[in-house]
Amino acid sequence: MKLLVIVGLLVILQPFPGGAQTGSPDHLWSLYKEGRFEDVVREGKVELTTGTPSAQVNLAVGRALVDLEKFGEGLPYLEQAVRGDPAKTWIYAWAQCYMGMGQYRLGNFEKARAAFIKGRDCAATLNATRYAVNNLKILGLAESYDDWATLTTKHFAFHYSSNLADFDGETFARRHEGAYEIISAWFGGGPDTPIRFFVWKDKDEALIAAMPPLGFARPKLNLIHAREEQTVGHEMTHVISHHALKPQYVSGLINEGISVYHDQTGRDQMALARAAIASGSPLPVQVELAALWEDWSLLPGDISYPVGGAWVTVLIDKAGREKFLEFFRDQRLANAREVYGPDLQGWMDKFTTTLYQ
Repeated sequence: MKLLVIVGLLVILQPFPGGAQTGSPDHLWSLYKEGRFEDVVREGKVELTTGTPSAQVNLAVGRALVDLEKFGEGLPYLEQAVRGDPAKTWIYAWAQCYMGMGQYRLGNFEKARAAFIKGRDCAATLNATRYAVNNLKILGLAESYDDWATLTTKHFAFHYSSNLADFDGETFARRHEGAYEIISAWFGGGPDTPIRFFVWKDKDEALIAAMPPLGFARPKLNLIHAREEQTVGHEMTHVISHHALKPQYVSGLINEGISVYHDQTGRDQMALARAAIASGSPLPVQVELAALWEDWSLLPGDISYPVGGAWVTVLIDKAGREKFLEFFRDQRLANAREVYGPDLQGWMDKFTTTLYQ
């Protein structure tokens, strides 16, 4: 009997068959790849308190905390990972990269820049180097921005390309501040910190710098990159609406549509949409609104954007701002049917008919 009890205990205490032990680096990275960040943090912390401190485990915990947007909590683990990898291998590189992102999200831009540069310059792994390089460019931290002019206002930190000619940065800033007041009042709020707004001469300048096509916003990062001549309100609407309402599900039709609606041009959105369709060559196949709602790629951007603006205008005109804001947090068609009720289908049918007639 004693022998059976001992054998049973040995079986219980054996490592999991065919896999890594709980808390081990391999097991933590498996959890991480599955997006189970809470489990990585919980099991990694246990490992760090009961086992030998490991640079890999510190990295896993720190990365998971940053992914969970617990930036202040994650940074000490990433610092431990850096100290635990004096050879500057992939552990060091990724720890620096995630320290860069954590510091950026905390508003510590110089510390973020320094960390990303260390992650880039150690050249330990292609993916980490690419991650650092891309974030230095997107976040406006790369050395290539050093000669850009900066102007800080109440709601923006503007960064103006050195290639802008005959450009009035003060007027540009005033126009955008005015638009911000209008749009943030409409949504009932906005970001707590100034929007970092990078203004490029034109799309070619950005392409040469290996940037994504302009313009674009990164709402979670409180960040905009735009061309000088873009409409005033479009990109900032993405940022303001995200911080004011924190939508859980966004669709291209609605999210881009509301930004077209708030572009501050005062244009007739339905007329623009119909003109865009009429000028298509060849004429686009008629796409039902419900299909476009589910798949934003069914129409080219020069058509889908004005169509989105026209449709959002219909929703707001028919049911008002408050109803739209209620719906905006979950922009799926199914939720629209819940919020707007049986009238919605009739609006959609009429909209499609008007759009293509």
